[in-house]
Amino acid sequence: MKQTPKEKANELFNHYYILIQEIGGELGQEILVSILAEQCALFFASQMQAEKWSQKKYKAYEYWHEVEVELVNYANFKL
Repeated sequence: MKQTPKEKANELFNHYYILIQEIGGELGQEILVSILAEQCALFFASQMQAEKWSQKKYKAYEYWHEVEVELVNYANFKL
Protein backbone atom coordinates (compact mmCIF):
# COMPACT_ATOMS: atom_id res chain seq x y z
CA MET A 1 0.00 0.00 0.00
CA LYS A 2 1.35 3.41 -0.97
CA GLN A 3 2.05 5.82 1.85
CA THR A 4 0.46 9.23 1.93
CA PRO A 5 2.85 12.18 1.64
CA LYS A 6 2.35 12.87 5.35
CA GLU A 7 3.22 9.27 6.27
CA LYS A 8 6.29 9.33 4.00
CA ALA A 9 7.42 12.65 5.50
CA ASN A 10 7.09 11.18 8.98
CA GLU A 11 9.02 8.06 7.95
CA LEU A 12 11.86 10.10 6.41
CA PHE A 13 12.10 12.48 9.36
CA ASN A 14 12.17 9.61 11.87
CA HIS A 15 14.71 7.66 9.80
CA TYR A 16 17.18 10.54 9.76
CA TYR A 17 16.40 11.51 13.36
CA ILE A 18 17.28 8.04 14.63
CA LEU A 19 20.36 7.83 12.41
CA ILE A 20 21.70 11.18 13.59
CA GLN A 21 20.85 10.42 17.23
CA GLU A 22 22.78 7.15 17.05
CA ILE A 23 25.79 8.74 15.38
CA GLY A 24 25.76 11.83 17.61
CA GLY A 25 25.43 9.98 20.87
CA GLU A 26 25.89 12.48 23.68
CA LEU A 27 26.16 15.31 21.16
CA GLY A 28 22.73 14.49 19.76
CA GLN A 29 20.76 17.18 21.52
CA GLU A 30 17.06 17.24 20.67
CA ILE A 31 16.89 20.50 18.71
CA LEU A 32 20.10 19.90 16.78
CA VAL A 33 19.05 16.37 15.89
CA SER A 34 15.61 17.60 14.76
CA ILE A 35 17.13 20.27 12.54
CA LEU A 36 19.61 17.87 10.97
CA ALA A 37 16.94 15.20 10.43
CA GLU A 38 14.68 17.76 8.77
CA GLN A 39 17.44 18.96 6.46
CA CYS A 40 18.43 15.41 5.46
CA ALA A 41 14.83 14.45 4.76
CA LEU A 42 14.21 17.68 2.80
CA PHE A 43 17.32 17.06 0.74
CA PHE A 44 16.16 13.54 -0.07
CA ALA A 45 12.70 14.76 -1.06
CA SER A 46 14.27 17.45 -3.24
CA GLN A 47 16.47 14.91 -4.98
CA MET A 48 13.48 12.67 -5.63
CA GLN A 49 11.57 15.61 -7.12
CA ALA A 50 14.43 16.41 -9.50
CA GLU A 51 14.72 12.78 -10.53
CA LYS A 52 11.00 12.34 -11.16
CA TRP A 53 10.78 15.64 -13.06
CA SER A 54 13.66 14.65 -15.36
CA GLN A 55 11.96 11.30 -15.98
CA LYS A 56 8.71 13.14 -16.81
CA LYS A 57 6.96 11.27 -14.00
CA TYR A 58 4.84 14.20 -12.95
CA LYS A 59 2.51 12.35 -10.56
CA ALA A 60 5.55 11.02 -8.69
CA TYR A 61 7.06 14.53 -8.74
CA GLU A 62 3.86 15.93 -7.21
CA TYR A 63 3.94 13.19 -4.55
CA TRP A 64 7.48 14.14 -3.52
CA HIS A 65 6.57 17.81 -3.53
CA GLU A 66 3.74 17.02 -1.10
CA VAL A 67 6.20 15.02 1.03
CA GLU A 68 8.45 18.10 1.13
CA VAL A 69 5.53 20.29 2.26
CA GLU A 70 4.64 17.78 4.98
CA LEU A 71 8.26 17.69 6.16
CA VAL A 72 8.29 21.46 6.57
CA ASN A 73 4.95 21.32 8.42
CA TYR A 74 6.12 18.41 10.58
CA ALA A 75 9.39 20.07 11.53
CA ASN A 76 7.67 23.37 12.35
CA PHE A 77 5.21 21.51 14.56
CA LYS A 78 7.96 19.53 16.36
CA LEU A 79 10.04 22.61 17.18
